[in-house]
Amino acid sequence: MNRNFIYLAGLCISLFFATSCGSSGYTPDAEGFAKIQNDLQSKFGSDAYYTQVNVVNVTGNRPGSGIAINLTVTKDPASLKMEEWAYSSVGGWKQSAEVTVEVPEGTDAKEFMYQLTGTLDLKKIAELVEQSAKKLEEEKQIKGAVLDMLTLNTGNRPASSMTIGIFMQPENGGTDFRFRYDLDGNLTSFDY
Repeated sequence: MNRNFIYLAGLCISLFFATSCGSSGYTPDAEGFAKIQNDLQSKFGSDAYYTQVNVVNVTGNRPGSGIAINLTVTKDPASLKMEEWAYSSVGGWKQSAEVTVEVPEGTDAKEFMYQLTGTLDLKKIAELVEQSAKKLEEEKQIKGAVLDMLTLNTGNRPASSMTIGIFMQPENGGTDFRFRYDLDGNLTSFDY
């Protein structure tokens, strides 16, 4: 089954449910990312492996904000079996698909997956979100920019070559500003 289709379907379902009612309890800031990190470790284990984690701030900074999460996870990379999960404030966590990963012969599946540790610890990524907001304020005079979406996706490449995608927008909506960071937290691109 095409993973991109499954991802888009899961994300659409998450967005629908998240916009249908109130808050998830997650916020698009350091405290909210720490809560997401802790909840992912509780649900999937601190040693889980991921090929994608997407966090979407469904309603920006308005009251009743909701966070939708879509991810692909496994506890056993060697099995090549992964599960797709979606979170919304309405429905909580729902498994949306089972996926069999294909990796080039002679490679270890772990090479195409990552764990939420080190640079990819969501608490550290929250710092990159703050850096992105500060850059928008300094260079574009946009105060109060908020996270629109965070993407951690290997894209069928070795995890060592993935980037951290952060999409920001002004508090009242409008243009998305795209930031890409390497795994060392260095800004590699910034555009809109």
